[in-house]
Formats: sequence, C-alpha cells, structure tokens
Amino acid sequence: MERVLRERDRLRPRRLDLYLTVTLGVLVFATGLLMVDPDLNIVILDRTLDVTVNALTALATASLAALSFGRFRESGRLSTLFQGAAMFLLAIIVGMQVLVVLLKVDGRLGLTLGIPEQFPLYLFSTGWLMAAVLFLFGGLAALRSVHARPAATRRLIVLPPVALGLMGLILYPIRAQLPPLIDDVGIRVLVEDPELAVPLPGVTPLLLTLLMLTGVFLVLTAICYRISAVREGHVTDGVLAVGLLIAAFAEIHFAVYPGIYSGLVTSSDILRLGFVMALLVGIDAEARSDLRALRAAYAALDRLRVTEAERAALEERGRLAREIHDGLAQHLWFAKLKHDRLTPLVPDDARALSGEVGQALDAAIVEARQALVTMRSGAGPAIPLADLIGQAVDDFGQRFGLRVEFLADPLPPAIPARQQAELLRVVQEALTNVRKHADATMVRVRAGLDGDALVVTVTDNGRGFQLDSARKEGLGLLGMEERARLMGGNLGISTEPSDGTSVSVRLPLADSLPPVAPALR
Repeated sequence: MERVLRERDRLRPRRLDLYLTVTLGVLVFATGLLMVDPDLNIVILDRTLDVTVNALTALATASLAALSFGRFRESGRLSTLFQGAAMFLLAIIVGMQVLVVLLKVDGRLGLTLGIPEQFPLYLFSTGWLMAAVLFLFGGLAALRSVHARPAATRRLIVLPPVALGLMGLILYPIRAQLPPLIDDVGIRVLVEDPELAVPLPGVTPLLLTLLMLTGVFLVLTAICYRISAVREGHVTDGVLAVGLLIAAFAEIHFAVYPGIYSGLVTSSDILRLGFVMALLVGIDAEARSDLRALRAAYAALDRLRVTEAERAALEERGRLAREIHDGLAQHLWFAKLKHDRLTPLVPDDARALSGEVGQALDAAIVEARQALVTMRSGAGPAIPLADLIGQAVDDFGQRFGLRVEFLADPLPPAIPARQQAELLRVVQEALTNVRKHADATMVRVRAGLDGDALVVTVTDNGRGFQLDSARKEGLGLLGMEERARLMGGNLGISTEPSDGTSVSVRLPLADSLPPVAPALR
C-alpha cells in the first residue's frame, strides 16, 4: 500500500491553487450578487424538490462516509477517520430530514412552514457545527501526517450522532422555552410569504454566532487540507479543500436565509449538495489514481518475479555446470585417455569398432563442453554476448579444423542472460549441423544490429539441403526455431543444394541501450 501511495498521481500545487482561486472568486461574486439584488436569491417552495435535494445529499454523504472509513482501514491515515465521522454525522442529519418528511411527522417536530419552531434550527445548526469540528480535527491530523488507529475508533464515529440525539431528547420537551434563533418577525415572514422574504429578517445573533463558528472552522480546515495536499500530493485533500470552501459559503447563505423547514429549497441547500458532490468527484479521481498505481506496482512485482525466477534458474544452471564439469566431463576425458592407451592393443579386426568408440567419445566431450559454455553463460559475472559467441566459435574451429570467421558489430551490453543463453545454443546447434551435414570448408558467424533488432547469422559454403525434407526428418531445425520463438524472435534459413546454408536469428530489442566497443575475431 505504501508503494501505491508513493507512485500514484500527485496533485500539482499550481493547479490546486487555481481551483481554489476560481472557486473562491465564483462564490464571492455569486454571494455579492445575492446581497445586492435579493431577486436573484434562490428560494423555491417545492416539497418534492426539497426531498429530492436532501435525499441526494444524504446518499452522497453516506457514500463519502463509507469510502472514508474504507480508506482509513487501508492507509491508517487519521484524517480520513475524522472525515468519515463528519460525513456520517451529516448523513444522519440530512437523512433524518428526509425521513421525517416521508413519515409525515415533520409537523410534530416544528419542521413545517405552517408552524415553524426553533427546535429544528438548534439541531441542524449544532449538527453542522459538530461536523465542522470533526473536519477541523481531520485537517490538523492531515497537516501533521498522523497515521494511527485509535483504540476508540467506534466511539469516535458513534459519539457525535449519539450526542446530537441526546441533545434533541433534552431540548424537545423544553422547545417552547428555547432562546429564539429566528425571532417572531422572521417566523411571521416565513409563514406568510417565504418566497419573497430575502434576506430573511429576524435572524438572531445566537444563530449568526453558531453559523460563523461553523464557517470559520470549515475555512481553517480547507487551509489545512490545502497545505497537506501541496506537501503530500493527495488528490482527495485538494478536492476536500475546495469542497470545504463551498460548505463555508453555504453557511453564509444559510445565515441570509435559514431554509431548514420542509418544502423550502434555498441556495444553501444547493451549495451543500455541491460540496458533497465535489468530494465524490475527488475520491473518484484518487481511486482512479490508486488503480493506476496498483497496476504499475503489479507490473513491477511481475517483473521482479520473472527476474527472481531467472536468477534461480541461472544459479541452478551454474550448479549443474559444476557437477557436469566435475563428474561427467572428467569421466569422459578419463575414458578418452584410457581408450587412446588401449587402441594399440586392439586386434586389427576390431580397429573399426574402436575408431567408432573414439569418435563417439570425442563427440560426447564436445557436447559436454558446449553444454558447459551454455549453462555458464549468465551464471557468473556478466560476459558480453560477443565474447560468449566468440569463445564457442573459436572452440569449434580448433576442434574440427574448419576455417571459421567471426565478426561482431557494437552490441547492447545488457541483453538478458536467458536470451544470451538461447542465442548461444542456437549458434552451437547451427555449427554442429555444419560439422555433421554440410561438408563445408569455411563458416562465417556475424552478430550485429539491424534497426531495433539483434541479428546473429551462421553461414557456410557446404552442400546445402532441401529445407522442407530437413524439417520433417530432423529435430535440430525445429529446436532452433522453438528457441527463437521463446526469445521473442524468429529464425530464418536460406539454403539450396550445392549452394551453402545461412541460418539467421532475429531478436527484437525492447529498449534502446548504449553499445559497447566492437569485438573482431
């Protein structure tokens, strides 16, 4: 998870500041217009629209709470826990508004415009103040980059809604004696003509104080998340800073016209819905960023797995090479020496058979040497491919008395060991076929680059062969073609009877690597 957090997309500070500046400018401009021209204020008397807006807000805040809790479980980032607790509280507040309207008990709670009471205002404004405090704690935790799992996690989530519920139970019996948040003048205007009363008169200093505290806390939290986003690069923190700015202006609009009562939709309701929708967009953006980082991490893990498997294979090949050298190869040399000593003592009628045994021993020793060279390639310190092929070609020429030429152009220095081994084995197989079947006097081996591909070619001046029949009769060509496919390349064969043979391996190179000095033999 830490790797994902490091590799995901980071929010650019200039872009975040641009978003914040544009959002602030639009909000200030719109709020100023509402203050200058009250006719522009949004006050809609529509019960269905009110339920729809509140339902969308409740659904969005509940989704945000669930996502925040999930992110807290994954990352242990304390700020996401406070975000989830605040969203959970807001989801309960707005959800209860929808529920009491659908159950048609809003009149009993003083939530209707027919008999508006102070009690709903107390619960709503206090609930948003509590949510703002939770957001502020989350912003401070993000500012300090706190990663912890408090023992009282469940209590932190449940305590604010329980406290607000207890407050409601205590205030409901004495709701008639509560100090007014909207005085009698404002209540009378709400009852008589709510759509034309903008701004609403009669908003008391107590309500303004609650709303001012909420707005200040939200602005301070936005500043904290802005600093955290610039420092840590979290997309969600940046979007949360923008959203909290919108929520702070929603408190200003609510102070102008407290539209808490059922059936009444105001600009503050629209801004609160915009606040939670902005957060959903931010979390979606970070989720997509995390997904891209996860894919990159999985790709890196897959590459690491392949590298580890290749390393284990190389170690095993090195072990087998040592065992063959210390066991099979030594025994073959011992058998060859003993056979040479026994040859003069063999009767004349068995000389031919003795010669065949000697040839078989020579061939076995050559095959053992080729196997050792192949298995040791890449098992020890890195050896350039040109040197590996050159050693095999030199050994072939010395053992079988053929004229051999080898030319290597500048080659990439970092060809994977597995591909080097497969290429070497194809060259050895091609040279073996020359010795066994071509009846050639000269062999040319060339390694070089052709565009973005490595090409190794073995050419002889032998008698050639029929390609189709050779593929049907022997396994050597099929083996070379299979090795070329395993490397991701292809094998090309050009031959005609009495006109020599050219075997070419073409291997595409994934990366453009700097060349090394040419090797000429």
